[in-house]
Order: sequence, then C-alpha cells, then structure tokens
Amino acid sequence: MLKFLSISLLLSPLLFISSNSFAHGKLNADELKTRFSDSTQHCRKEKDKSTCTTFFAADGSIKRRMHADGKRRDGTWMVKTEENQLCITWTGKKKALCFDAYMNKDGTMDMYKKGKHLSTVITFFKGNVEGL
Repeated sequence: MLKFLSISLLLSPLLFISSNSFAHGKLNADELKTRFSDSTQHCRKEKDKSTCTTFFAADGSIKRRMHADGKRRDGTWMVKTEENQLCITWTGKKKALCFDAYMNKDGTMDMYKKGKHLSTVITFFKGNVEGL
C-alpha cells in the first residue's frame, strides 16, 4: 500500500499539469478565426517572459509592439483550416510560424509550435483598442 501511495504521489503533479494545460482543449479553425479576427491581445513569450500587445486585423494583417523597448513588427496572419492552426508571417520572413492554441480554465490561451509552449495570450479585447 505504501509503495502504491508513493507512486501515486509522484505521478499526481504530472496529472495536474496535463489537465491544467489543456483544460478547454485545442481550438478549431472556426474558434481561432472568431477569437483572433479584429482583436487585440496582451501576450507573454515563455522563453524570456517578455510581454507584448498584438492586433490581429480582420483583413489578415497583424501588428505587434513589445512592452520593454517599444519595438514594433507587422505582417500577416491566417488560420490553416485543415490543421486548426494560427499562422503568422512577419514582414521580411519567408516562412510562417504556425501555432496550436489551447484555452485554459483561467481564460488565458497557450500557444504551441511543434509541441513546445512558446507564448501565452493573457487577455483579449475586441477591436484595435491600443491603436496599433
């Protein structure tokens, strides 16, 4: 019994992480279009914890401003329907970055590329509320 309890205690954090990370599951193409089109988001890059504001225009254009240095970037965005992925192509880049998006219970959204958690969308607002 003690051995079973020890194993259960060791594995329980893994179960918690798994259920929390994907609480509401992966968004499908329609959900991605609805969530991102004509919306402003505050986001955090997981690598360095830097934050940014990004506006996804309904016409497929995108604008981002980093909070620390004010650096701006623009490009285009689209949803890959078959893959249920959000794809961003920054100006000057040839290849799109495509993400799987997972909603969390707290309303944040985790963005994954090839299984790696790269960024988190912290808040969503309808429209270009920060004039990007």
